[in-house]
Amino acid sequence: MMEADLQATVVKLARTLGWYCYHTHDSRRSAPGFPDLVMVHPRSGALLFAELKSATGRVTPEQDQWLRALAVRGVAFVWRPRELADGSIVRALQRYSRTST
Repeated sequence: MMEADLQATVVKLARTLGWYCYHTHDSRRSAPGFPDLVMVHPRSGALLFAELKSATGRVTPEQDQWLRALAVRGVAFVWRPRELADGSIVRALQRYSRTST
């Protein structure tokens, strides 16, 4: 599964569960490493950051730095197709839509 397909699936799942999703479509002029998705749940107040990777994609040092820094205020994930397949992504979205972080 390509990253774009994973992203489309995650966004669709998140929106179904009431999340607002943001993705910078052209990040060439932005700081390197910022996560692919920022998601907020309006009822719970949860804030999630997700870096999406293919099965073999690697997290860059800049991505790791951003994820660690953002995790101070929210929850940060690296999601791959295997997390979609095993239900980890939907469980995280469901969990944080019910509780504030």
